[in-house]
Amino acid sequence: MSDLHVEFGASARTALCDAFASAHRSIEAQFYSVGDASVISALNSAARRGVDVTVYVEGDRDRYRHKGEHVPIDRHVRKAFERYDQLLDRRIHVVAEADQQVLEHAKAAVIDSARAFISTANLNASGFGQPGDVLVEDHDARDVAAIRASINGEASQSSRVVAGPDVSARGRIASLLDAPTDEHIAIEGLSDLAVVGTLLARRRLGMHDEVLVNTKGARPSELLHILAASDVAVRTLRGSYLHDKYIDAGDRIYSGSANLSLNGLEESREIGILAAPADFDDGAASLRADFDRMWSQAEPL
Repeated sequence: MSDLHVEFGASARTALCDAFASAHRSIEAQFYSVGDASVISALNSAARRGVDVTVYVEGDRDRYRHKGEHVPIDRHVRKAFERYDQLLDRRIHVVAEADQQVLEHAKAAVIDSARAFISTANLNASGFGQPGDVLVEDHDARDVAAIRASINGEASQSSRVVAGPDVSARGRIASLLDAPTDEHIAIEGLSDLAVVGTLLARRRLGMHDEVLVNTKGARPSELLHILAASDVAVRTLRGSYLHDKYIDAGDRIYSGSANLSLNGLEESREIGILAAPADFDDGAASLRADFDRMWSQAEPL
């Protein structure tokens, strides 16, 4: 069933805004953050014409960096409320998550309970303007129901939707690294010890995986240097912030919000699609071409 469609960068922004403009009854969305002027305008316009719009956002975006427990800081949450109160129409239901157990990191929306969109990047100017902003549109009823339930805080999966936090999320994403073929990975965050160990083991078995990582905004971690020193092909796009969360295991592809980190695999609300290449309307050719383009422009770590 070739019912997944992909857009990139500025085209992703246009597709999402067009979807909001087409909404008749409802928009349910979950974003780590949203600030793009076109997206904000499209959401506000929908609310003004009577569409029921609900947006879940992270109340303290800095708490991912906190040591130990992810306790939100009250002043950060208040600042988030004030920011969205200024940006979004008062008719929009805004939920800024401030529960220690609920870390919002997904980037997804459901239109009229019939169409779903999953993004890899945050909906702001940086997200749409940097490499690795991928938007997947999904019309499958089972997927849409699972994405909608996840946005509304219910533990829900489908055969293709991987949503967290859920005990199965790590296993389903990590299982991609069991493929007996060379894999292509483009990832904003790679810090999970088990994943790094698997990549090292794959190299010892003779696999030649290509791993594209983000290093802008932070020094490359010791784990990334260990991978590179162990002859795993690790590259980075110097000067650019890579937003991708993409794993191509040959017969299965993941695209979504989850990084290969403890947060992404176990602790946060994440939403992604794990599907066969044939499920994409172009056989995943555009996803693979985008990775190849970025890889050709990247430099060894």
